[in-house]
Amino acid sequence: MSNKIDFSKFGYDYGLKPHLMLVADPEFSNLFREAKCIALQYFFTKDDKGLMIPAGLAFGFENEKPADGFFNILLEWIEKSNGNTDAVLMEFVETKEGGYVLGIAQDMVLFVDRMIPKSHKDKISPMTILATQFKEIPILGENYLTFKNNINKADNITISYAIVKGTEIIKQSDKSFTKKNFNFYEEDNIPQDSLMVSYYAAANKLSLRKKAPQEAPKPSESDLLQRRLSEMKIYLPLTCNRIKNKWLEEKIKRLEENYENTQIIQAICNLTIFERIKSDEEVLRNFRDTGHAIDILDYLLSTFESFESYYPSDDFYTQERIIGQIENDKNELEKHFNKP
Repeated sequence: MSNKIDFSKFGYDYGLKPHLMLVADPEFSNLFREAKCIALQYFFTKDDKGLMIPAGLAFGFENEKPADGFFNILLEWIEKSNGNTDAVLMEFVETKEGGYVLGIAQDMVLFVDRMIPKSHKDKISPMTILATQFKEIPILGENYLTFKNNINKADNITISYAIVKGTEIIKQSDKSFTKKNFNFYEEDNIPQDSLMVSYYAAANKLSLRKKAPQEAPKPSESDLLQRRLSEMKIYLPLTCNRIKNKWLEEKIKRLEENYENTQIIQAICNLTIFERIKSDEEVLRNFRDTGHAIDILDYLLSTFESFESYYPSDDFYTQERIIGQIENDKNELEKHFNKP
């Protein structure tokens, strides 16, 4: 069955990097709560001067099955990041009440890196929603303070978990990973890009405001035009060459009285690829009414223009149709920068 998509409302600007929303699975957070973490255990070794050197941190859970599921997800993040244990972000913040909070989440940079195919990395603008989990400890215990103060003297910290009942360890899991990098903050000195901002925003404990979404920086007009033309030449070299060799020349000259040249070329390119997409049932099946900019990019990255590529007749490219496409493309440009 044909996918009935109305391409007459679609716009696409080759000068932009389409937004791609990446939403992390919150299951690790659900499992952490089900596992009931009741303690954080710190482990140390002594150097030749008797200094306590941090060696390990273990979560103390009451419920084994969800604890195992939680830890498996952490290991999965690491595996999918080619063994980089910084895929698990761990941050500590000391509270005004005299305790501290441990925050756990995926590292955003590594999450984005593994979620976006290499072919798309320089072509899109990712937007992320990451799940986070927090563990509150009511006091700044001696073990925590030693861990924080001597962390720079440690090579790597082994992260693991145990099943506990009260103060007794029932079972020490054999699953673990080693990690070097941890962040430590005080409540009044939390960077805006820290995952701990979301903890305080949700708990409404800080005068610190959650960072407002920033508008995407607008490129200069010259940069936009340059990228637009460059990308069209990459994806549609034959179409751009036909236009250079005076294809549709009279129509383009008339339109240049009111529109910039690359806008006109872009509209012709878009009208052309939309007709090609509509003529290919397999490609058309993957298109959506919303999020079409990514669908168009996918098509452009997976399709190579050739001498066999389809073109409508020259009569198809009417002034009215080209102007309509120019307006659609302009709308797409405006929407891109107005999105939160």
